[in-house]
Amino acid sequence: MPNTRIYWLHALSPTHAGIGRGVGYIDLPIDRDKVTGWPILRGSGFKGVWADHYAQMLLKPEQRGKDERKLDTHESKLLKAAFGIAGDDNNSNSGALIPTDAKLVCLPVRSFRGTFAWATSPLCLRMLHRTLTLAGVTGVPKAPEGIDEGQAHHTAATALVESSSIYLEDLDFTAQKCETASEWAEKIGEWVFGKDDPWTKEFQKRFVVLPDSAFDFLCETGTEVHTRVRINDDTKTVAQGQLWTEESLPAETILMGFVQCDRVFGRNGEDITPGGLLDRFAKTALTLQIGGKATVGRGQVRCVFAPVNGGDR
Repeated sequence: MPNTRIYWLHALSPTHAGIGRGVGYIDLPIDRDKVTGWPILRGSGFKGVWADHYAQMLLKPEQRGKDERKLDTHESKLLKAAFGIAGDDNNSNSGALIPTDAKLVCLPVRSFRGTFAWATSPLCLRMLHRTLTLAGVTGVPKAPEGIDEGQAHHTAATALVESSSIYLEDLDFTAQKCETASEWAEKIGEWVFGKDDPWTKEFQKRFVVLPDSAFDFLCETGTEVHTRVRINDDTKTVAQGQLWTEESLPAETILMGFVQCDRVFGRNGEDITPGGLLDRFAKTALTLQIGGKATVGRGQVRCVFAPVNGGDR
């Protein structure tokens, strides 16, 4: 697809992209895909914090917290064209940059060897392969076949194997070295961390492909669930009704989506192109705060943009 960029999200701290009050045993659950049940981060939430990041960069200290629509600089016009502007029917637009939902690629799971693993599944990689191919990315590894129950496919450089087995949480798998897993680990590591970054090698050591059923189970039970309370200042005990649980994506979770810029609205004579907006706002790696609970350290996320080969005009 023309004028498209891939974006990768790497959680640096537990991230609560919630849906409000839940109906199960978790009071504040995270958002999940309706079909797969896997955690997901909605494009609308990502776009909001992405836009706010650049708005705060462009505003002078004395202007922060005020209406950025009053700015008349070229940068502010780029910002409005990229992310939209509220107003009456004649002036408002939703912005030219269109991010998709960020879908799960790798879930971090505790491991007996290697501390933790970045776990995925054949179905997850097939869906990733389809998305990357549709976006126009070249050099994507082949989509993997299914895995026998009880097996785990690892890379040649794995640090997870103990006596021909891989132990994740309370599950044990027969370790099986797989060339396809090695290819995916190399490519995803380069996209997320960079080709020459030491973390690319660490990612390859901890990458593992699990059977679809095991991955589904871990997506349901392997997230972080915290118990929170509010203390009564007078009695120094839990305030009545103020004990609750909230769910978060674990730190080190990796998700992926893509951003497309089809046309630019409201140019007002400005020379603003789709490719120019992508180069300005979807090129540099960012650190964003996504989701709720920011005051207790949740939601610190690295965002890395990757170009689509031959896709920008």
